[in-house]
Amino acid sequence: MPTASARLRRKLDLIAPAFDTPGRLLWEHPRAGELFPPFLAASAYVTLVTIPLMEAALERARVLAPDDAVAAGLAEYLERHIPEEMHGDEPGGAALDDLEAIGIDSDAFREGPLPQQIAALIGSQFFWIWNRHPISILGLLELEAFHPHTPSLELLIERTGLPRAGFRQLLLHAELDVEHAEELHRVLDALPLEPEHEQLIALSAMQTMAFLIDAWLDVVAAETPVVAGAGREA
Repeated sequence: MPTASARLRRKLDLIAPAFDTPGRLLWEHPRAGELFPPFLAASAYVTLVTIPLMEAALERARVLAPDDAVAAGLAEYLERHIPEEMHGDEPGGAALDDLEAIGIDSDAFREGPLPQQIAALIGSQFFWIWNRHPISILGLLELEAFHPHTPSLELLIERTGLPRAGFRQLLLHAELDVEHAEELHRVLDALPLEPEHEQLIALSAMQTMAFLIDAWLDVVAAETPVVAGAGREA
């Protein structure tokens, strides 16, 4: 019988080609160097909120844990994983440093309006954590199984002509997320998940991916991409 992680990956295989499409379009675009900053910015919004979302899920899981074995196991995993995802003193701070390196003012970026798709992604996660089950966070974290690959990133650095410093977190996660995804799948397979848990995880993962696809496609399809703080004078 397939494991929980295998069942999840089978479902996500349906959306994986669409998830890869915006990156391919970016790489092939003649203005890849111009489009990459707002493309990375869309991802950075998610990076900024991932730790707060995990902390919310951990808080809720601890409340449920005495009577919920799935929540108890989730809490143990998040207690280990949250420190691994900090990458500095400020959650998401390393991603902001990368944006600065390619010309985006991080203060203006944080003060600007959220793209509609990103706001929906974040709101959905908080809703599921507090009103369904905090196990939904594992759907968001399944993004680690769709990590970038180092050779592709090296080609993108060359193609865009942008500073390598703007790709630091992508290059780091190309290495780290291999292990992180494997650990996540071990957790999925070890937890006593019921069908409703698996359904929520899959919904969370597929909706997260769909929102990101839409946000990225808005960038690569734009005639003149705009992101808060872009083009700041050095």
